[in-house]
Amino acid sequence: MRARSAAWAALSLLAILVLAPAAQADDKLRQSSVVWKAVDKCTRAAAKAYPDYTAESLAKRAAHRRLCLRQNNLPGGDDAPVAPAASAAGDVGK
Repeated sequence: MRARSAAWAALSLLAILVLAPAAQADDKLRQSSVVWKAVDKCTRAAAKAYPDYTAESLAKRAAHRRLCLRQNNLPGGDDAPVAPAASAAGDVGK
């Protein structure tokens, strides 16, 4: 009877050791999914607020998205500006 009890205890311990990392990975996946959904929500809100594809609208959309990310403490809120400032002569391609 003692051998059977010890075997069950060993088997239970082994199961705990094997399944614990899987549970942690599942929590990280769930947390990552929540963050990605929140970032997507900010992106959609910015696109809805500024739907045009003009340079001015795209700049406002990027600023709106960054502000939303910062307000919600999400990654990507401190990114550099999307487009570099145009030179005074207007030579963007050089």
